Amino acid sequence: MPSFSIRNPYFIVVVCLALAVIGINALSRMPVDLFPPINLPEVVVATFYNGMPPQDIEVDITNPLERFFTQASGIDHMESRSLLGVSIIKVYFQPGTDADADVTQLSNLALADLKRLPPGTLPPLVLKFDASSLPVCLVTVKGEGLNETQLHDLAQFQIRNQIAVVKGAEIPAVFGGKYRQAMIYVDPYKLLSRQMSVMDVVDAVNSSNLILPAGTSRLGPATFTFIPTAWFRTFRIWIVCRSKPWYAVGFSWRRRGG
Repeated sequence: MPSFSIRNPYFIVVVCLALAVIGINALSRMPVDLFPPINLPEVVVATFYNGMPPQDIEVDITNPLERFFTQASGIDHMESRSLLGVSIIKVYFQPGTDADADVTQLSNLALADLKRLPPGTLPPLVLKFDASSLPVCLVTVKGEGLNETQLHDLAQFQIRNQIAVVKGAEIPAVFGGKYRQAMIYVDPYKLLSRQMSVMDVVDAVNSSNLILPAGTSRLGPATFTFIPTAWFRTFRIWIVCRSKPWYAVGFSWRRRGG
């Protein structure tokens, strides 16, 4: 090769110039993208049930969904994580499959299996995984004098909304902390003595969980606006048994977690 180049210097110069022109032309037409399209046949299924511990999430939500997802075609393998109140299943498909078709398959299977999940489970969220889905930062919330529930509410309703309006950012998910909830403790023997069940307590709480709209009242020339509040530290619920004899049982309900 060196001897050929020495004997034909003009040919080598022309070849080098041609390669330089072709390279510059290709470089000028090459598209530049921060997140280039990468075909990753991977789908993430997130299912939420607020307040459920990870052990119950795995047994009642993650395992049934994994068994049901085996009916999809082209699956390579699956990975899952069961956290507090959320089940995350990553389904990897065979290379070359259509990611949009994979999302459609898992969406249909997840909705079909929703009726077998515990009552109150939110519909699964099925997302296609690509390069833009990778997290770029992790925000940790810490506050002195605030409990875990207050920190969770601060991250969920304030910090999360501030990050969501940033250009190019997706709505981030909040993990950890404690959800605001109300705990009701009943004596099963007293319920049984009054011919009542735990479902009577549940029905009474559900029927009392009302959102009252604001209203106005006109007294003479003046008009007053009444704004009800739904936050109570401690209150009492009365449950009336429908069978005879009639019984009224009171339960004190104290809001926990802030």
